[in-house]
Amino acid sequence: MERWDARPLQSVELAQEEADWNVVELESRKNLHSKIHELIDLTINSTLSTSDLHYHLHLCQAQYGKPFTTQLVHSLQRTDALEREAVVWLLTQLRDPDAIPLLQKLSQQSHYSRAIRLSAALTLAGLGATDEILQTPTRRLYAIS
Repeated sequence: MERWDARPLQSVELAQEEADWNVVELESRKNLHSKIHELIDLTINSTLSTSDLHYHLHLCQAQYGKPFTTQLVHSLQRTDALEREAVVWLLTQLRDPDAIPLLQKLSQQSHYSRAIRLSAALTLAGLGATDEILQTPTRRLYAIS
C-alpha cells in the first residue's frame, strides 16, 4: 500500500497580518507595488519635469498613505543601482517624516549590502536627518546696527 503525504491537507499557519487580508487589500497592495515601479521608471526614463514627478509622487502619497512611504523605503533593497538611485531621489523629494525611522533601521542592518545601507544613509542626509545634522547646534545670528 502506498503512503500518501498528508502535508497538502495540513493547515498552514499564516502570520496574523497576512491572515486578515482580504481580496480588496491584496489588490490595493498589488496596485501600490505597480505604482511604485511606475514612479521609479518615470524617474529613470521619463522626460517629465520635476514638478510633474512631484505631482505624481504626492498623488500616490495621498492615495496610499503611510504604506506608500513604507513600500518606497523597502524599494531601496533593489539590486539595480539606477533603481536605488531613483528611490533615493523619490524619498528625498517626498520628505515624509514617517520614512526616517525606517531608513535609520535599514542603514544600521549589517545583513544588507553596503550599497543598500549607503542608499538609506544618503536618503537620511537628503532629509536632513543624520545624527551629525541633528546634533549640530543651531547658530543664532544677530544684526548689529
